[in-house]
Amino acid sequence: MALSASLLELQAEASCPVCLDLLRDPVTLNCGHNCCGPCLRRRWEGLGDVLPCPVCQHHCPSRDVRKNTQLSVLTGLLWQLAPARSQASRQEEAALCGQHQLALGLFCEEDLELLCVQCAASPHHQGHLLTPVQQAAARHREKLQSSLRPLAQQLEEAQRGLVVQVCKTLALKDAKTQRRMEVQRAAAQLRHSLQMELEALQVRALRVATRHCRRVLRRRDRLLGHGSALQRLLDVVTRKSLQTDPELLTGLGDVHLQWGALQTPVAPPTPASTAQEEALSLPPRHVGLPDIIDKFQEDLTLDPDTAHPHVRVSADRKSAVFASKGTQPGSTPAPGAFSSRLAVLGSPGFGAGRHFWQVDVWGSGAWSLGVCGPSFLRRAPPAPSPRRGCWQYEGPSLEDAPRARVRAGVFLDCDLGEVSFYNLSTGVHLCTLRGTFTEMMVPYFCVEPSALSVAMTLVKGDAKAP
Repeated sequence: MALSASLLELQAEASCPVCLDLLRDPVTLNCGHNCCGPCLRRRWEGLGDVLPCPVCQHHCPSRDVRKNTQLSVLTGLLWQLAPARSQASRQEEAALCGQHQLALGLFCEEDLELLCVQCAASPHHQGHLLTPVQQAAARHREKLQSSLRPLAQQLEEAQRGLVVQVCKTLALKDAKTQRRMEVQRAAAQLRHSLQMELEALQVRALRVATRHCRRVLRRRDRLLGHGSALQRLLDVVTRKSLQTDPELLTGLGDVHLQWGALQTPVAPPTPASTAQEEALSLPPRHVGLPDIIDKFQEDLTLDPDTAHPHVRVSADRKSAVFASKGTQPGSTPAPGAFSSRLAVLGSPGFGAGRHFWQVDVWGSGAWSLGVCGPSFLRRAPPAPSPRRGCWQYEGPSLEDAPRARVRAGVFLDCDLGEVSFYNLSTGVHLCTLRGTFTEMMVPYFCVEPSALSVAMTLVKGDAKAP
């Protein structure tokens, strides 16, 4: 009895979790579970890259599983021992009826119960279909095994649905993160734009107030002068009226000339409402980078007379190629051309107001954009700086992604003395440089000498990336 029980336990441990029979050509998965090689191949048929363990659903990275040779030998021995079990052992292991202590040799198909001969003869099971245990077990085993494939298919569909759901969840998380980043960028742009607009309004209001104060002072000086002249004329007329007739008539022409000159009225003072209207006539508020582009975008061109000999400007003056070697065929540098840096200037220049332009940059090398004044030395070797009259942003090198195209934006506010730079490909404000612009500011385009080849194109459009 103990030997039979041990044999049954060993057979249970050596059974396939798919077909529930002794293992055939056993294989071992990464998670440590074993199953029949043919059963595993049928189970994974049509699953693509999703390869779960039939027991724990652990994902297997590959269909190439390791064959367990030692377990194959053991199950072969069990296959040989199974048919040799004696009829006595089977009867000894047969389950007994708890009521009658007889072997349960029959199976009721109506109640799905194991019966002994006495239970089968009871009135409760009269007319029921009764079959021997072995026959019933074979039939129901066949039914169970036939349901394995549909169940496996349902499990596969459930697993695929789970994978789809997980992918959707990850996509939603990514979309949420992307949306949050977009909102944060928009908020940062809004804060920056509002700050710039507030500073611009303050500067303009101060200038309006200063201008009107100067006008009032000039009118006051004119009124004081006019009053002094009237007082002097009044003194002359008073003295003349007290003189004798000959004295009164002497020099009377000069008195009439002074009187006529003072008849020109002094311009009346400007009403307070005029100053208020002028102060209120400031440009409207512009919120966000798209509004800045819509309101202040300029149509620039490149000035070939300022281009370094290694900078080739296109015929339409919208593009330039900066190369570290080679010059324009047959070209002679103009007197105003750069000689110390691979640079070119844009046109027109700006002395007042606010202006915006866009530049597409691509190639291989480091680049920079900005503005400079006419006094900026184009043949001096020192690097550009605000102290030398040049305000520039040095962009990241394009060497890591030579085919990448970056769209940059430059916003010049001459009244505030600011120049701001934007990465229009990502919508990010890069930096703002401040200074005192006492002369005309001209767009500035430059490439480092170590760059292999960089191209720039002036574009005009909305804030969308190229």
